[in-house]
Amino acid sequence: MESTKWYASKTMWANIIAGIVTVGSALGLKLPLDADTQVALVGGIMAVVNIILRLATTKPITGTNGT
Repeated sequence: MESTKWYASKTMWANIIAGIVTVGSALGLKLPLDADTQVALVGGIMAVVNIILRLATTKPITGTNGT
């Protein structure tokens, strides 16, 4: 079965970006929303994004060692 490199995976990049936003917020990134609203929005948006990307996925991810 043909596979996708991890760095070409939209799901991986969506989760990397969400992680960066979450860490940035924890480190003091100021957004015009309170912390509870930020957590709810990021969690809800990521749930929807991951469901959509999972349904669109047709190939497995290949790791750095080729498996």
